[in-house]
Amino acid sequence: MKKFTLAVILAMIICTAASIFGNAREVEAVTDKLIRIHVIANSDSEADQSLKLKVRDGINAAVSELTSSCASKEEAMESLRSSLDGLRAVAEKTVAENGFDCKVSCTLGREEFDERRYDDFVLPAGEYDSLCIRLGEAAGKNWWCVCYPSICVGAAMSVEECGAFDSGELLIIKEPEKVRYKLWCFEAIRKLRKFFAD
Repeated sequence: MKKFTLAVILAMIICTAASIFGNAREVEAVTDKLIRIHVIANSDSEADQSLKLKVRDGINAAVSELTSSCASKEEAMESLRSSLDGLRAVAEKTVAENGFDCKVSCTLGREEFDERRYDDFVLPAGEYDSLCIRLGEAAGKNWWCVCYPSICVGAAMSVEECGAFDSGELLIIKEPEKVRYKLWCFEAIRKLRKFFAD
């Protein structure tokens, strides 16, 4: 009887772990399809925040040109990677034209993002591929959105129109309250990974 009880408990643990990992992977599939764009202001002063928005506008126009005809995230990443110097130049030009003198950095890599609510969708907290523009000390409030698929740049389209997400993934970003367990699983796995990485 003890062996049977132990086998049932072990089976329940395995099923629960499989469920948690499966649900976490579903949310991770959403985060893996996106390239975020992140512009960080020098400081929270009104002038620095205004400059951030002007840089955002210039970068958005440039990124839209670079990614609008890309057929995949990988193609968009390569287009951005090969254009980092040009994107930095766009930001530097905007900075200079507005009478500022601060360094500008432009990187493409993985970044942690908090959960972000937009008008009609929610992106879960997590690690995303990201184009990041840092102005000066990069100590101010930041602006972020999605540059691939083109949800926030240039000829922006709705989350549904972009065609990047299946119905399950749309549920995660359009109606997260219906998939709280999946989001909880994703967050738990993220915290475990971070714990063991540190």
